[in-house]
Amino acid sequence: MLNPTNSLSVLDQIINETVSHIHDYTHSPQDFTRKRKLTAGTMIKTMLNMQGNSLNIELFNAFPGIDEQVSASAFEQQKGKLKPDCFKHIFHQFNQQIANAQLLDHHYHVLAIDGSDFDLPWNPTSKYVCDFSKNKPYCQMHVNTLYDLLNKSYQDCISQPKTAMDERGSVLAMLDHLPDDSIVMMDRGYPSFNLIENLNRHQGLHYLIRAKLGGSIKEIQNFPDGECDQAIACRVTTSNHYYVTHKSSENIHCIQHYWHQYEPFRSKNTKDRRWDFGVFCTVKFRACKFQIGTTADGKPAWEVLITNLPAKQFPLPRMKRLYHLRWGIETAFSKLKYDLGAIQFHSKKDQFIEMELYANLIMYNVVSAAVNQAYVAQTNHHHWDTINFKLATRIVRYYYRNNQQAKFQALLIQLGTYLVPIRPGRKNKRRLKPKRAVSFVYRVA
Repeated sequence: MLNPTNSLSVLDQIINETVSHIHDYTHSPQDFTRKRKLTAGTMIKTMLNMQGNSLNIELFNAFPGIDEQVSASAFEQQKGKLKPDCFKHIFHQFNQQIANAQLLDHHYHVLAIDGSDFDLPWNPTSKYVCDFSKNKPYCQMHVNTLYDLLNKSYQDCISQPKTAMDERGSVLAMLDHLPDDSIVMMDRGYPSFNLIENLNRHQGLHYLIRAKLGGSIKEIQNFPDGECDQAIACRVTTSNHYYVTHKSSENIHCIQHYWHQYEPFRSKNTKDRRWDFGVFCTVKFRACKFQIGTTADGKPAWEVLITNLPAKQFPLPRMKRLYHLRWGIETAFSKLKYDLGAIQFHSKKDQFIEMELYANLIMYNVVSAAVNQAYVAQTNHHHWDTINFKLATRIVRYYYRNNQQAKFQALLIQLGTYLVPIRPGRKNKRRLKPKRAVSFVYRVA
């Protein structure tokens, strides 16, 4: 690439623009008015460069000179003057200024929505306190993200307490931020009549949602034992009386919606399921069923996708390849947590946690923008090569910490020297086990 977009310089420009009106993101108009070693711009850049070490080690890396040393107490006091909205503003501004050039068929933005849990340092006053085990409480945050699969960048983020997790609600909150002509992918656990109808009514939006073959949608349960592609129209009602009196003669679904006027008469165990439409509604979608392999006992393994994509342009084989792209958001979470060090927070307060989360999302997009522009020389080896993202993270942060933004071309060349092979089709058994945040005193040096 002859004229690469210098993502480090773009980030610097956005930070300088933000600092010029920093009082929009501080708790008091007097904040950052006195001459201090830790200015607003220095604070922001220091937090962007933080990795997984203890706070004192991070401060030593940022201020190594004996005349530059900054205490953890001074850093925390200056950080307390900022609001999380400061980093949220930088995050969205960077995404707007870095062009997302990769489009499917030169037309569609391909996005994925998914959530992941982040274990936080223990803070008894945090809104993220959980106690599912009824044994030992802990702090956990559920982060819902919108991810661009082709350009490999995070586009939006909504954090929730694990105890108040609402993934479908987070999707509805992100709808207004989606670009036109988008294809949004979601995994199992997201399908609901309310979400599908909201997506149907959002003009210019296409969706691709993985559904359970034995789920609550009767039309999918009755699919033939083989591949199929059908247009489905589900008649939905919130009237329990109508459902009970007509279910034997009419194919109808009942939404157990929590009407507030019936609140005194309902059990505490009644589920509150969101419904944004009238008493009667017809929800239309296309359902695709295809085989993805075999089970352990040799039987076919089936997958079902709910979509509104046109069947002529996206037949079954292409739907299968398209949904395979959704795995990119899973690997992105892995890189965010373990390559950038987003699981190692340096504070206990909720607002500081949210600042660090957005700081890591920003640096992920900065690194990804650089990696997307680096040249990878392919050899005659058995596998194709790609850039090592973990080393790319270290290299980009090194250049940014040492104010070498002008050497961006050299940075791209250096990125291209650290490669790892792409091994498609690898499978590892998923071992789920509870984890806890690493205590501040047990961070590696």
